[in-house]
Order: sequence, then structure tokens, then C-alpha cells
Amino acid sequence: MRVACVGGGPAGLFFALLMRRAGDHRVDVFERSAPDATFGFGVVFSRLSLMRLRRLAPEVVAGILDAGARWDNVEVRRGGERVSASGHGFAAVERRAMLAMLQRQAAAAGAGLHYRTEVDPASLLDRYDVVVAADGAGSRSRGAFAEDLGARVGAGESRYAWFASDRVFEDMTFLFADSPYGPVAAHAYPYAPDRCTFLVEMDAWSWRRAGFTDGHTKPADFTDERAMAFAREVFADQLGGGRLYGNGSRWLRFPQVSAARWHHKNLVGIGDAVHTAHFSMGSGTTMALEDAAELVAVLTGAGPLDVPAALAAYQAVRRPVVTGVQDAAWASRRLWETPEAHHGAPLDVLTLRLLTRAGQLSVRQIQRLDRGFASGAGASFTALPEAPVRRLADLAGALVEVGAGDGAEELTARVKRLRRAEAGLLVPAPGVDTAAVRRLADVVRRVARAAPVDVVLAAPGAHGAAENRIAQMVLAEELHATTGVRTGYACPGRELEYGWTHVQAGRADEVWTTD
Repeated sequence: MRVACVGGGPAGLFFALLMRRAGDHRVDVFERSAPDATFGFGVVFSRLSLMRLRRLAPEVVAGILDAGARWDNVEVRRGGERVSASGHGFAAVERRAMLAMLQRQAAAAGAGLHYRTEVDPASLLDRYDVVVAADGAGSRSRGAFAEDLGARVGAGESRYAWFASDRVFEDMTFLFADSPYGPVAAHAYPYAPDRCTFLVEMDAWSWRRAGFTDGHTKPADFTDERAMAFAREVFADQLGGGRLYGNGSRWLRFPQVSAARWHHKNLVGIGDAVHTAHFSMGSGTTMALEDAAELVAVLTGAGPLDVPAALAAYQAVRRPVVTGVQDAAWASRRLWETPEAHHGAPLDVLTLRLLTRAGQLSVRQIQRLDRGFASGAGASFTALPEAPVRRLADLAGALVEVGAGDGAEELTARVKRLRRAEAGLLVPAPGVDTAAVRRLADVVRRVARAAPVDVVLAAPGAHGAAENRIAQMVLAEELHATTGVRTGYACPGRELEYGWTHVQAGRADEVWTTD
């Protein structure tokens, strides 16, 4: 089989390595940059992702662990306070070190590595059996076939700048501080014995108020010295005299890449070329490597090669996994884009929000990972509520359900007609859709101003359990933050631990059951 790979980052090199090991296939990797050219600093892997990758290429995982750093704790700091939670195993390695390791292994396996080589993806389709687009979030391959792939590229609302520091934080550390322009946060984690990633993030309003330079208007290797000086000043106490380093470090908006189809003819995309997930989830490189492994598996499986069928099978296996991560990243990203909503939260509550920001962890699960979490946080978090929980049946005949297309005037009239001592709005989660969540919250806010609404209940939508947890959590948080009405999280009894977690994290005032 003849395979071309456009892009010599971790995903392209990992694909080439596995493809060569799967058989005597011709594999050519085309990379327009030099072998040692890279932006960013540390690449993060969770303990679970390393376990999965170890089954595919144990020497790659060994190289990551030998060259990088490991930690078990997540720490949150604000002012002079700090809260820590253990049991969250991660590892990180310098991106340049990882690339060098994969380059050596792919070359040793017999892959052809062509650096400083610009190629036209369309011109490769007739020369190779399969062309793999592994050229990242700014993929020219995707751009060349954007309409055929149904590709969309959006941008996150907040701004971030990626630095490194010689002030090494031993754990994954989230720092929160105030600046003259508004709240600022930093994500810091080690990737080598003497270096850590130091990623600084600001909401859009604060960034505009500061009058910073938009990094998208600058070359890829531009480092914004003013941004670096700002980060150094805001986090001076936390850096403790440590220096910051830049490498194409400038204010950017996170690219939100999606594609209706991951393949067209014999072109197929992997990793950020066809899907991205916000960096706060730390899953981008893992998804790309797992994409590469699955693509190799379907291309080299038993029987004669049927390229269209193989590419369709690859997408069928990987899309549900990727969608789940993207959904969780959508919820995680919101925490950083709306810092004012969390600014006044006690540090223990803020820590719980951070740990549960993807909607898939409960206090019960956190306590299994770290038995001393609640006491260490100085909080009284519990797995389940001790007091009786109200049921939707308690408001039978006094609940008005808010549909996706309902208007505020119609709903207001329905609430006024109830004439009950207590009245509520039931709001099913619309799914992972920021615009839909905000629209519903706006309608509820307008109704609550015009009619006697006592409680607003975020309820499950018509989605699977995992998506419901994420979408309903975000909806409850939005309703709680913007409507000014007592907010409840209504869930089946089997999901009570998640609803109670959101109450303790300040996303809702109370938990109800739908049973």
C-alpha cells in the first residue's frame, strides 16, 4: 500500500510508525517545516490515555515517561490560598522531545520523512492509495476539501497565550488572579525537570479592555513581549522570580474545528485536522494518536483493501469517542470564558467546579480518588444530600415546560394562568449548544420578570446519559447565573450524586428528582 501523510507532527509520525510496523507499506510523511520546528511547550497525557497507548507502542510511552514529568495532584491557587486534590494522574513531555523520539522511531521503521517540503494534497490523491491529513488545526488539506468534508472552523471567545517558565510547578496548577483589566487565569504544569508550561487566559472583554495585540494578525513565530510582561507582573508572586519564555507566544483564540465527514475519496483526516477539543481538557494529542492507531487498524485489517469502506469504518469507530471528548471540552471551556461567574466563589467551591467542569465527575468519585479531599479543602462536601430531596411530582400541575421554540410572552401567560401557591418552569437541556442554552436562559429571565416564578428546574433533554450530564450542568449554571430565580437540577434518582455535586459546586440551589 502506498500512503502519504501530510503533516509531521505527533499524529503523522505515530501513524507512519504504526503503518510501517503493520506491513511493508510505502509511507511518505511530508512536513513543510524543519524537523525541530515546533510551537508550544508541554504535551499532556492522562494516566488512562497512556495505558491505552502503551498497548499500541510501549516504547513510545516509555520515551514520554523517561523524558517528561509525572504528577498525581491538581492544585488551585488564588491569593495566598490553595486547595489540592490527588488521584488525578498525568504526565507531560516537551513537544520537541516527543517529536524527536517519534522521528527516530518512524525513520527506523522505514518511513520516508520529507521535511521543508510543501505539498498540494489534491496532487497526491492519484499517486497514493491513501492520503492522510495530519496537518493540525490550520490544516491546508482540510481547507482544500472544506466543502466536501463539511468542515467548519470557529473560534473560542477567550484569549490565551502559551509560555514556558523555569519556575517549575510540581502538579497541574490552576492560578487565579486579578489584573487592572479583569480576572486572569493560568494553567501551569511541568514537562521537564526544569521547565513547565505556563498558559495564561483572559476573557474577551478584559482582553479588549487591555488593548492587546491580536496574535492572529502576526506571524506564527511572533512572541508578544507585552503579553509576556503582563503575565509576569500579574503572577509575580506565584512565579517567585521565575522567568517566562516565549515560542510563538501571543494572544490567540482557540480554533474550534469540526467536520461532517472525515474523509473524501482517498483523503482522510486525523487529529486536529478534522476535530479539536479545548486545551483545558488536555486530550488533543491523545485523540490524534488514537485516531492514527485506528486508521492503521482498518487499513491493514484482514482481507483485500477497500479504501472507502476502511475510511468509513474508521470514522464510525472514532467519531463517537471524539464527540464525547468535544462535548466535555465545550463545558470545560466555558469556565475559562466566563471568569466573572466564578470570581466570588470560595476557593473550595471553585476547586470543585474545576474538578467537575466536564460534567462526568461527582463528589463521590472524587472522594474515591482522594479520601481526604473534603477535609483538605476545608469543606463539608458529601456524596449525597442528607435532607429529603423534592420530586417533580411535588409540583404536579404547577410546572410549565419551556420548549426550544417557546416565546417569553406565551410562557408568561401560561404561568399566570396557573394560580398556584408555588409555580415553576421546567427547562429540558437543549444539548451541547451555547446559543441554545443562552436563548433558553434569556427566555426564562424574561418570564421570571413578568410572572410569579418560584423555581426554575434544569431537566434532562432527549440525549444520552453522558451528553445530558454535560448539557444539563451547563444549562443549570447559566440559569443560576442569569435569571435571578431559585434554580434546581432535576435528575433521575440514579443520577442524584451528579445533581448534588452541582449544588455543592454552586451551579444550582437545590437538586430535585424526576422519579
